[in-house]
Amino acid sequence: MQQKKIWTLFLIFGISVLFNSCSTRDIDTIKNVTYVYKNGTAYDLVLEVYDNGEKFKSFSISPNKEVETGTTRAEGPVPFLFYEPTMKYGDSVVIRFSNNRCLSYKRLSNGFGPKIFDYREYDNYTPRLFDQNKPITYTLYYTITVDDYNESVDCEKTQRNLLSCGLIARQQAFFYNR
Repeated sequence: MQQKKIWTLFLIFGISVLFNSCSTRDIDTIKNVTYVYKNGTAYDLVLEVYDNGEKFKSFSISPNKEVETGTTRAEGPVPFLFYEPTMKYGDSVVIRFSNNRCLSYKRLSNGFGPKIFDYREYDNYTPRLFDQNKPITYTLYYTITVDDYNESVDCEKTQRNLLSCGLIARQQAFFYNR
């Protein structure tokens, strides 16, 4: 009699597990996004990627050329996320032009940031692209323009500002959120 009760409990448990395993679940789709940066200026430039003040990647781009920096595999686009040799997340970027002029950007705490950190500002971004609930493979392009060059300052000033309590990040956040 007791064996019958135990058997019945296991049967009920097994059936409930079976029904729960057959239910549909929302699975977040993984998006493979490749990032390409174009130099739309007349100057050679180096795109430097930093994590906590430490430069860990740099890419040289000649005038009117482009470079592919990598591909992310995530639920959405994440510029400056690298998997090799270890997973690192760029929190700031310095664009260093050949005539000692620099432009810096810092990622904000919400994951976005000004220009180069905001995938919505990339050349070919469309909102419907990432609203799709299916896996995609896509390339996002970002052009560094003459306007960017005109915003650049002497690299020595940029370096001092990067070291001084994130002043540039706060200024860019102010202008970005206006």
